[in-house]
Amino acid sequence: MAGYYWYQNDPQLYQAEVMAMQKFFPQFKIAQLQDGSGRLYWRGKVQPVPGGTVWDVMLIYRNDHPKAQGYGGSVQILPVSPRLKDIAKQTMPLLEQTYGSYDACVKRGFGLGLPHIYREGFGREDEYFICTADPKYFKAGQTSTSAATALSWACKWMLLCEMWINGEISDDVALEGNY
Repeated sequence: MAGYYWYQNDPQLYQAEVMAMQKFFPQFKIAQLQDGSGRLYWRGKVQPVPGGTVWDVMLIYRNDHPKAQGYGGSVQILPVSPRLKDIAKQTMPLLEQTYGSYDACVKRGFGLGLPHIYREGFGREDEYFICTADPKYFKAGQTSTSAATALSWACKWMLLCEMWINGEISDDVALEGNY
């Protein structure tokens, strides 16, 4: 009899996910959300820029994992600290000053104040998630799994985000996402 959750239906995929995360990101621990959804998540800290920000991150599996549909595929990347909502609030006034208005920022791709993020309901409020990559880049099994791949892309995003906020790269480089 098949289980309801992806990790019950495909225990080999679950084991591949655990093995890859333990190999590449051993500081992350897996748990289950306490919201009744049955969704699993990884939580841990990364510091993509030496001497830079330490990011406390959750990688939350969607119920349709490993089907990669929508932004970020089947694993959502939620920075717990720093919160993208707070970073966006800091950057949007500077962008509006540069481009003249919120509408001009939206046309440039900075609708939330940061490139490559999206807003979605999580718990009782909206949260901002990192849009890691096109779903076609996610892999299941073998040497790379969707959680490990998503976190790798998120680390690249964090690196570029910090460089962009510090003025080390231009808006165009941040928007193009050539990473």
